[in-house]
Formats: sequence, C-alpha cells, structure tokens
Amino acid sequence: MSKVVTIGELMMRLTPKNKERLNQTQDFKTFYGGAEANVAMTLAKFGHNVSFVSVFPNNDIGDRALAHLESGRVNTSWVFKSEKRLGIYFHEEGYSLKPAKVIYDRENSGFRSLPNMNVDWKLLYQDVDLLHITGITPALSEDLRKFTLEAIKMAKKNAVKVSFDFNYRSKLWSKSEAKKTFLEILPNVDICFAGYKDFILLLEENGSDIFDEDLLKKFYKKYSHIYNIQCFASTDRTVISAHENKLRGFMFQNDHLYKTNTYAIDIIDRIGGGDAFAAGIIHGMLTEKSYEEIVQFGIASGVLKHIVYGDHNQFTETEINDFLNNHSADVIR
Repeated sequence: MSKVVTIGELMMRLTPKNKERLNQTQDFKTFYGGAEANVAMTLAKFGHNVSFVSVFPNNDIGDRALAHLESGRVNTSWVFKSEKRLGIYFHEEGYSLKPAKVIYDRENSGFRSLPNMNVDWKLLYQDVDLLHITGITPALSEDLRKFTLEAIKMAKKNAVKVSFDFNYRSKLWSKSEAKKTFLEILPNVDICFAGYKDFILLLEENGSDIFDEDLLKKFYKKYSHIYNIQCFASTDRTVISAHENKLRGFMFQNDHLYKTNTYAIDIIDRIGGGDAFAAGIIHGMLTEKSYEEIVQFGIASGVLKHIVYGDHNQFTETEINDFLNNHSADVIR
C-alpha cells in the first residue's frame, strides 16, 4: 500500500445524547475528528501507511486524541505538543425538518502554533506518495494559510502528489479570501475535491443554484486543463430531511465524467461523510482501480459512513466491496 501524509486540526466533538438541543442537554457523546484526520483514519483502515501532522495539548485530552488516531493505526510521530488547548465543536443533530447546528470553540488552540514548529519537509515527505490537506487549515489564520501553501509546494518539490479538498467553511473566512487562496493552491494539485456550488459561489463561475451535471463537467474540464489537475471528484446531495438524504458521486478524469447511482440514506451520523468519500477516491487512485471502480468505491465509502456514529468511516475495503456487490433496497435506478 501507499505512504500518505495528512495535515490538519483534530478536534473534540460534543453531541447531545438522544437528539436533545444544545441549550437543554446535560449529557454529551464525545467523538474526535477533523477533515484531514478523518481521511487519515479511513485510509489507514484501507491498509495505507498514514502519518498525521498536527499539534495536540500536552495533557490528558491530548493523550486521548493521540489514542484515537493510534487506535486506527495512524502514525502520530509528527504530532507536536503544546501547552494550549484542543479545539472543540458542539454539534446539535438535525432531525426531521430541524437542521443540524454546529458551534465552534477553537480559538487559541494549540494547532494555531503549527507554523512555529520545526517541520523537516524532506524527512516528512521521504518515500511519501501523497499529501492530503483541505481548505479548512488555511482558513484558520494567516500563518496557517502561508504554512499550507508551503506544505503543498514542498510536497511537489519532493515529488509527492497533492490531494486538496476545498471544504469551504463560511464561519472561518470569506468567499473572496477562500478564492484567492484556492487559486494559489490549484496549480500544485493532482487530485481535487470541489463540488458544483464551489465553482458557482467561490470561483464565481456562471450558473444557477440548482445542480447542473453538464455545467459541472464543463467546470471540471476547464480547471483540469488550466491547472493540469489529474482528477476532480465530488458528491451531489439532495436533502429530504435531516435524517433522509440522497447521495451520488462524480469523478472527472481524462475529459470524462464518471458518475454513480443515487443512494437513499437513513442517516445516523452525517459528520465526516465527505471525508469518507474523499478517502475512497484517494484509495482508488493509489491502488490504480479503474475510473468506474474508483467513483463507485468512493460513494460507497461515503454512504456507509452516514450509518455509523463517529467522524470517520469504519468499514474495511472488503466490507465496502461487499456492500457494492450485495446492496439493492436503497439504490434508486
């Protein structure tokens, strides 16, 4: 299997039990995760050698966060220690017509100090096949924006492929700030996760708010040619209610748009579904599956994540392949 590095902030998630509201609950379920960490855990589950680069507090909470990664066989030797806190976010589950709610509590977390740590890029990227990073990290501070650009450029300098997920978060930065940074990043990207709305809202391409498959293909073709991006991928989600969604996957390669069937999902936990899809696509690319197999594996990884608690996909490659070969009731043909 391949050697992968992911860089990002891992946080503690606190979710009220029994679908209670944040302003009424006294009991929380605790999870650990973050976009890049979720991808790291899933790729390790698929058998890859994955290292996670981050900063954790030098206390019991930091130890628990380390234990979370190590339980998934993720290499934590590049996790630095700090006297500052671990970021937290509170997640109120949606139900029926009530949407989910997220409240971040991540200011002054230890992760903000990552640009001050002595990262030996040559050592970090030694024999590494791929770096995965997202648009969340550069959104956290100007120093982390510069650090993200450096991490990506150093990866390319060391012949490491770059996987980048837009993962735009409106609570962290403006659309104009994101656009400026993403356009700096794209020339160095090999695998890019960007959806239809990213092109309309962030890159300011012409189009309506309603998903248009032909336009998506047009956007992918345009940006893959401009920036020499090997692969684009994304999902299209239709929300029926907070616990009932429809999901399908798309991947663009060699001027062809590959797509999956639509899956109807009864959701247990939606957090991390996009990360599971990204990890499935990356795994398919690294193991040189056919393009059709890659997008099918990616969407199956994303779908299955929705029906377990926690921030990362917990299914093996064999279990995902079994799902693809044996499911029937929840596929709309």
